[in-house]
Amino acid sequence: MSNYYRPLRLWCCASVFCCFTTSAEQAPVIVSLMENSHVCNSETETARLAENEQLQEMARALVEFKATKFCFILPTAASVQVLEQHATYIKFDYKSQILYTFAKYIQVQTQVLAQEKNH
Repeated sequence: MSNYYRPLRLWCCASVFCCFTTSAEQAPVIVSLMENSHVCNSETETARLAENEQLQEMARALVEFKATKFCFILPTAASVQVLEQHATYIKFDYKSQILYTFAKYIQVQTQVLAQEKNH
C-alpha cells in the first residue's frame, strides 16, 4: 500500500516546489511615491476615500492640517514595494509597515519597466 501513495507524495512535493519557484522568479514591483503623498494605514478607509474624489480631497486637507487615526502625509518621496494593486489605490510595504495610497501619488520606476521589457 505504501507504493501506491509514493507517486502521489512525489507529485505533491513537486507541486509545492513549483509554486515556490514561480513566486521567487517574479520580481517585486517597486514604485516611487511623490513627496507629500496622502497615505493611510487602513484598507477600508483607503477604499472608501478612493470611491469619491471630493471626499478624498477633503480627507487630504484634514491630514495636511493634522494626521488622523487612519491617514497622514508622507513628507518625503520614497521607493516602496507594491503588495497589491487595485484600480484606484495600492497596498505597499514601507519600512516593514503595510500602508495604502492612491494611484495619483505613485510613479513607476523606470528600472523595473526596463527589466520587464528585457524578459
